Amino acid sequence: MAYAAFEYLDLTRHDIPEVAEVYDYYTEIASLVGMQRWYIGNGNDSEQYVDNGLEINRLRLIVDDLGNRGIPDHLIIPREEILKEDAMLRYIKENDLPIESDSFATNQHLTNVLGMFTGLLLLVIVLISGNELLVYERKHHSVLKGFPISFMKKVTSKIAVHFIQLYIFLVFGFLFGVIYVANKLDANEFSFPILVYKNENFIAVSTSEYLLYMFLGLALIIVLILSLSVLFNMLFRNAFANILIGLGIFLLPDIASAAGLKATFLHPIKYIDLTKVLSGDLATELGNSSIDYWNAMATLGIITIVILGTIFTINKLVYHRVPKDMPLEKAF
Repeated sequence: MAYAAFEYLDLTRHDIPEVAEVYDYYTEIASLVGMQRWYIGNGNDSEQYVDNGLEINRLRLIVDDLGNRGIPDHLIIPREEILKEDAMLRYIKENDLPIESDSFATNQHLTNVLGMFTGLLLLVIVLISGNELLVYERKHHSVLKGFPISFMKKVTSKIAVHFIQLYIFLVFGFLFGVIYVANKLDANEFSFPILVYKNENFIAVSTSEYLLYMFLGLALIIVLILSLSVLFNMLFRNAFANILIGLGIFLLPDIASAAGLKATFLHPIKYIDLTKVLSGDLATELGNSSIDYWNAMATLGIITIVILGTIFTINKLVYHRVPKDMPLEKAF
C-alpha cells in the first residue's frame, strides 16, 4: 500500500508543501517495509522486524495527523488499524514473542467462536431458559409454593440455579470447542496477544486475561437477562411474551438507527454483544468512543440492580393489593 501511494503523491508533491511532507514520510515507510521483508525472509530477525513495524506505525500516525494529503481514500490506512497493529507489536516486543507464532491463528479462531455465541444467540438461549421462571410455578404449584420463603429469596434462588446451569454448559461447551480446534488445526499454544479496546485506545492482552474479561462479562449478562425474564414473567405472565419482547428490545437500537434516529440511550442494550465491546467494533458501529469493557460492565451492573429493584417494588405493590380476607394469597 505504501508503494501504491507514491504515484498519487508524486503528481502534486511539487505544488503542495503538505503533500511533499507526506511524500517524504512515505519514502521512509517504504524503506522500512522493504527492510522488514528482508528481516523476516532472509535475515530471520524478528526483533528488528518488530522495531521497524513500530517506527512505520509512528510515521503513519504522523501522516494521519497531516490529513493524509495527496493519498486517495482507498489507500488510506484507518487510524484505528494503525493503533491496533501498534498495540500488537508492542506486546510482542515486551514479551519477546516470535512473530511466526501459530498462536495468532489459534486466537483468531478463539475470538470467532466466542463472537458466535455472544449477543443475539446468547440472549435467545437465556430467554428460552428463563421464560417460565415464575410462570411455571404459577401453573404447576411446585414444592417452593408451600415453603414460607419470601418472594425475593425465591427469585434469587431461581436465578442462581438457572445461572449455574447455563454457565456450566457455557464453560464446558467452550472447552470442548477449544480442544476440537486445537486438535483440528494442530495449534496448541495461546501465547499471542488479543486486542482489546480500552479508554478510547487499543491494548494487547494475553489470552488468559481476555478470557477472564469475557467470562466475567458473560456471567453478568446472564444474570441480567434472567432478571429481565423474571420481570417479564411478572408483567405478562406468558412464556412466549418473554422471548418475543426480549428479542424486540434487543432490536430497538437497530430499528432506531435504520429510522435515522440517534437514540444513544438505547446503546446499552447492545452491550450484551461482549466480543464487539472488547474489540471496539461496537464503539465504531454506534459512533460512541466511550464504549469499552469497564464502562459496559458498570452500565449493565446498574441496569441489573434497577431491574431487581423494580421486581421487588412490583411485588410489594401487588402484595398489598391482596384482599384482607385472603391474607395467604400472593400474586406470585
